Amino acid sequence: MKKKLIPLIALMALPLSMGLTACNNKKAIGILQPVEHAALGAARDGFEDAITKSGLTGYKFDYRNAQGSDADLQLLAKDLVNTSVLTLGIGTGASQALKGAEDNAGLSKPLLFTAVTDPVDAGLVASKDNPSGYVCGTTDANPVEEQIALIKEFNSAASKVGIMYTQTEVNSKVQADQAEAAVASAGMTSLVRTCSNSSDIKATAQYLVDQNVDAIYLPTDNNIAANMNAVKEATVGKNVLVVCGEENMLKSGGHVTLSIDYYNLGYSTGLMAVELLKGNKVPTDYKVVPVPSSDCSYAYSASNMSACGLTMPAAMLEAHTWKNVDAE
Repeated sequence: MKKKLIPLIALMALPLSMGLTACNNKKAIGILQPVEHAALGAARDGFEDAITKSGLTGYKFDYRNAQGSDADLQLLAKDLVNTSVLTLGIGTGASQALKGAEDNAGLSKPLLFTAVTDPVDAGLVASKDNPSGYVCGTTDANPVEEQIALIKEFNSAASKVGIMYTQTEVNSKVQADQAEAAVASAGMTSLVRTCSNSSDIKATAQYLVDQNVDAIYLPTDNNIAANMNAVKEATVGKNVLVVCGEENMLKSGGHVTLSIDYYNLGYSTGLMAVELLKGNKVPTDYKVVPVPSSDCSYAYSASNMSACGLTMPAAMLEAHTWKNVDAE
């Protein structure tokens, strides 16, 4: 039998059209993600699981990923706020895009955010303690001071720390400023450098290595987190400790961290969405509360450290309960 060829564009449309046919009477919960990487994906999984397990019916998820394109992020946000009863922005950029789209359209549908470091600085809420309007959510403000402390714990003689982030990511600048202050408090000096996109991550990391830094600190930067292999290429064999903002960044290049759990963060946000959809709460009922450092976990990658010429000190291993991400 002669096979009938289906145009590529038709194949691409099949899952969406089939989903709409099966769920055409359900209300949409829009989810916007800026780029593909493990932490943001874990937050999305947690959010969806919380809603699914709540037993709510009559809703479907409409997930969109801008794949690193700022232009697509704005277009997707505009579509989602028009077609969804509630939206979730994963990360600062996605949340800002959704809020901008709602404001431009004169809408005030519930908007949740997760994995946003400083929602006030990002213009999402007026105050963490007293948010106003239709926006609420959870912050991934990580324990920067404790993460910087890992550098001295690893090498008491460390004196120079490179700090690297993407210049367009607001949340990364906030963390970089916190890291710079923590480095100074620890009696070390900072060298801060920014990258503009994925293409210059390796060169930026290489510059810091060439300046003989003892360690490089990387915040929860979406661009860098999605391209940790570039950082690894610049640091292999260079004896430079790479401290990251969260543990998923260790799986493809980083060395150590004290990390929040992004799945749990997304799950908490999903529980908020359930209460909003049930009508039990309104966005202004929720304060923005950071995850306490006591709920964070120490993690390291023995293989990445070895590739860099480093070994975890025995005293450091014994001082904390560690998870070796290589064992997953």
